Amino acid sequence: MLTILGFVMIAVFLVLIMTKKMSPIAALVLVPALFCVLVGQGADLGGYVLDGIGDLAPTAAMLMFAIIYFGVMIDVGLFDPIVRGILRFCKADPLRIVVGTAVLAAIVSLDGDGSTTFMITVSAMLPLYRRLGMSVVVMTGVAATANGVMNTLPWGGPTARAATALHLDAGDIFVPMVPALAVGMVCVLALAHVLGVRERRRLGSLSLDGPGKHGPGERGAAHATARPEAAGEPETALVGASAGTSAGAGAAAGSGSGGGHGHGGGGGRSRGVRARLSLRKGGAPTGGGPAAGGSAAVGGGAGDAAPEPAGAESAVLDPGRACLRPRLYWFNAALTVALLALLIAQLMPIPVLFLLGAALALTVNFREMADQKARIAAHAENVLNVSGMVFAAAVFTGVLTGTGMVDEMARSVVGAVPDALGPHMALVTGVLSIPFTYLMSNDGFYFGIVPILSEAGAAHGVSSLEIARASLVGQPLHMSSPLVPAVYVLVGMAKVEFGEHTRFTIKWAALTSLSVLAAGLLFGIL
Repeated sequence: MLTILGFVMIAVFLVLIMTKKMSPIAALVLVPALFCVLVGQGADLGGYVLDGIGDLAPTAAMLMFAIIYFGVMIDVGLFDPIVRGILRFCKADPLRIVVGTAVLAAIVSLDGDGSTTFMITVSAMLPLYRRLGMSVVVMTGVAATANGVMNTLPWGGPTARAATALHLDAGDIFVPMVPALAVGMVCVLALAHVLGVRERRRLGSLSLDGPGKHGPGERGAAHATARPEAAGEPETALVGASAGTSAGAGAAAGSGSGGGHGHGGGGGRSRGVRARLSLRKGGAPTGGGPAAGGSAAVGGGAGDAAPEPAGAESAVLDPGRACLRPRLYWFNAALTVALLALLIAQLMPIPVLFLLGAALALTVNFREMADQKARIAAHAENVLNVSGMVFAAAVFTGVLTGTGMVDEMARSVVGAVPDALGPHMALVTGVLSIPFTYLMSNDGFYFGIVPILSEAGAAHGVSSLEIARASLVGQPLHMSSPLVPAVYVLVGMAKVEFGEHTRFTIKWAALTSLSVLAAGLLFGIL
């Protein structure tokens, strides 16, 4: 009975959020509370919830201070060169932008933490998606899938958990899996290419044009091409950043109006640069692709991202913004590198590292108390949304674990594996890891199910190393699970509905996981 109710509870939750019948926070709290009563354990609900909160409180603290830390780093200009470099590479080409998203997410994922990966990736790429009218859910899907593949690094959570649960060395698990994971990353890049081509076809030909390239009939099109003030001046583009940094230009396609730091009306200038974007389809202006609105759907299944308010996209990487700290650039860079190095070395708990880092970053960059309060307030919305989602997820995980649903679900699935598949238990583990790492936390899977699978495999001569490697297969899909706190950072900062993200990403992430599994079998790793 617990097995059936466990699967039904998860199914009801997913249906409610994917059909937008309930918000994720409400569904994470009310659905498990109802099922806890249905299994006759309503009197224990309080204890289950407190246990769940106790387990996730360090994660919530880490996310809160990580958002503040990276928010401050964005405000003071640490990532401005990255954004400009990406802009030069992308050249307003949707294909390059989507591929660039995958590459950036994969590189930043080397720190082993999904939350920081998503904060940096969204901060750098979201402005380009918004300006060009691209589907933001494409960005969240590609970033989550790329991070899922890279999340298997030895200092990442899954490999360390598998090694601990089966008493193995993390290096022995990871190193042989590198060829299969490389295939998974190639699959992500291929996915990014396909989605980029689809976006390019939907939007038409996009270009960053210089002055004098627009005919009279093109004045009504959405514009954001950088226009140098003087002939020969290098072309520069100002792109949007995270909310709270400053106000900016171009609230709507073809509006010609702007606001905020240094941006006047239609002919206003900001430090010698005015942002204009020309959207054309087949040589003619599209007039579509809003400069500041929500993203349109990708043909073939991506839903619209939630539209932003009129002034939301107006937060720009303005070279004249008051919070910029160019003289402290190398200090901030060194602080960030040191923080990530300590994070990888695991010399201190991650929440403590980000707490200290946020306090130090605020104190050094903003000496006045009022400025520090302003920076915290600027990122308070993201902090509240993410931390609220994490504590709501604590109710879900607390009930799922406390009632014994997880244990019963694991036993029933493992017990259903036929004896004939015993010699192929590595393949069975790889297949089961795809849905199981999505439906439960990594702790539940690696400490609850993987040891059982390992024992079953050992009876048929399958080594624990093969089981451990196969258990990593489902990670590309796991990073979009509603039980992963980092995914709420991704959808929260991108202002995408979690249901939209799930509906779009799940098929591509599952395909990536299957490609890793197939490569592992082909190379004889599993």
